[in-house]
Amino acid sequence: MPSNTFFNLDSSKQQTLIANSLKEFATKKYHEVSINKIIANSNIPRGSFYMYFKDKEDLFEYLIELNTKEINSIIKNLLIKNQGDLYKTFKSLFEEITKKYYKEEAIGIFKNIFIFKSLRNKPLKNPHQDLFLDIKEYIDTTNLKQDVQFIFTMLMHNLFLSIEEFSLTKDYSATKRKYFQKLDILCYGIYKEEY
Repeated sequence: MPSNTFFNLDSSKQQTLIANSLKEFATKKYHEVSINKIIANSNIPRGSFYMYFKDKEDLFEYLIELNTKEINSIIKNLLIKNQGDLYKTFKSLFEEITKKYYKEEAIGIFKNIFIFKSLRNKPLKNPHQDLFLDIKEYIDTTNLKQDVQFIFTMLMHNLFLSIEEFSLTKDYSATKRKYFQKLDILCYGIYKEEY
């Protein structure tokens, strides 16, 4: 997490540093990302960077947190728009996220997030738990057979596995088709009719 020194910076300097960091992480594999390039493009002294962030990992964790907050906001707004219907929300969600992140640079960020998770010795904090607590009051539980948190977690896993697949294949149509098939199975089951 950034230090207080970073948060005390003028917002335009913060945004410049974040924008240059996102650009670097979007165009390079995680292990090839250059802090020196980010520093040079942001026009800040090297020592200042290390007053803001401990290291590259600290910076990238913050970028992930910013990305997570943005996705959480999209989910909350879609739940409200769809009156708590999880199926409609997650159907719209895939399209919203891929539309927003369809650009080549954004796909690079997603690739690095998945690479970063596999490189770490400790797992990232589970973002689904906090998100669930924030949005659970908006979910319509009227017809749900299972625990709502369990269902929500399964739907989130399906979503992020599909986004990971999209980031690797860049095949939007095939990924969307498979995502919707899995969403249908998760929401409506595998049998043609109840028995």
